[in-house]
Amino acid sequence: MRSMSAMNLRLRLATVLALVLMAFPARAQDVILKKLTVEANDFYRQAKYADAVRVQQDALKVAEKTYGQSHREVATALSNLAEYQRAKGNYTEAESLLKQSLAMDQKLLGYEHPDVAVDLNNLALLYDNLGRYPDAEKLYQQALTIDEKAMGTNNLGVATDLNNLAGVYRAQGKLAKAEPLYQRALAICEKSPAQNGTATATTLNNLGALAAAQGKNAEAEKLLNRALDIWRKNVRPDHPSLAATWRALGSVQTALRAYPTAEASYSQALAITEKGRVVNKQLLAKDLSNLGLVLYLEKKYAAAESSLKRALDLDEANYGKEHLTVASSLNNLAEVYRVQGKYAQAEPLYRQAMLIDEKLLGPDHVDVGTDLNNLGALYFSENRPADAVPLLKRALAIKEAALGPNSPQLLQVIDNYTVVLHALGRTSEAAPLESRAKALRAWTVTP
Repeated sequence: MRSMSAMNLRLRLATVLALVLMAFPARAQDVILKKLTVEANDFYRQAKYADAVRVQQDALKVAEKTYGQSHREVATALSNLAEYQRAKGNYTEAESLLKQSLAMDQKLLGYEHPDVAVDLNNLALLYDNLGRYPDAEKLYQQALTIDEKAMGTNNLGVATDLNNLAGVYRAQGKLAKAEPLYQRALAICEKSPAQNGTATATTLNNLGALAAAQGKNAEAEKLLNRALDIWRKNVRPDHPSLAATWRALGSVQTALRAYPTAEASYSQALAITEKGRVVNKQLLAKDLSNLGLVLYLEKKYAAAESSLKRALDLDEANYGKEHLTVASSLNNLAEVYRVQGKYAQAEPLYRQAMLIDEKLLGPDHVDVGTDLNNLGALYFSENRPADAVPLLKRALAIKEAALGPNSPQLLQVIDNYTVVLHALGRTSEAAPLESRAKALRAWTVTP
């Protein structure tokens, strides 16, 4: 499952039809711009990303015609269009737009303005989503420095920056660096008279995720239950933030192997999403996927298959056929097919997922390593160990390069590779891998 990060979008409220961009007075053009912006944002909130892109492109044209090529409204329109392109899966286009917005604001406002920090955060989130963590980390740090200077060290905006930077540390496994930032953010939120508890609940959510990453799942469950209590006191029963915390709880309970409890938590999240005032089909797919995965762990394969099929259909409708989220959904459904012995149905899904990841992330990305591992496991299940060997060998090389030679995330590939080599009678090659896996496990549990 892929985690979500908060993003400070500069979406302005407004809406309308894409009318002819010509001889309107500036005031009329400004009204059109605001209406188009609202319309695009409404499509975005409904996960209609292609429509959001189309309308926001019209908004950008109006902004440029009304204010010229270098203006704050143009920078805002660029930033909003970038987010819609990101959501649609057009990452290269999103990066280009965000860089244009950032450069424009730096020129118009100076390098230390809070809106420049917003631009830096937006670009950092894109890199974060793409797994370009060092790039994201650098930009989050710049945004934090700007906001601390502009707003003071105890501002809620600074707490958001701390959460973002801590999140990218967590994604890189730099857990010791992440924890004090989350704790500092929590202290700011709890002391701030400007917040109503929601910022505190968000930070507790993040601390819960960190505790889970540290293997402290019981502590994580307590933190998330604290967050849940705060949400219940401050938001309506069908609020998306409640659903987000139920999701996080489900993940922790899954790690604790409390699968029936996790199923109940994921079901709560799904029920909230399905009953939303505007159904977010993106989150609906995520909830169906989460529920399907825990049903898979409970060996309720028919129910898991049904849930994951719905999730895949929604993801393809939301994002198109070539998107990272679609690749994850393909992998999940393929695994359910594999464990049921439906190998002919599983293989094309695994291959499709790998092609998407290779195209969007590059052939040496860690997610491609995961795809190769999955396909190798399928081949072994089909009694094709010789076909599995080159896939697992490449998977291990990719993950070693991306994560380092001592990452616990290498264990699954090493274990699979070892089993396949033994099946082929290549015990001399398997032996050093077994020793390495043993050392990695010992290193992982060392205090």
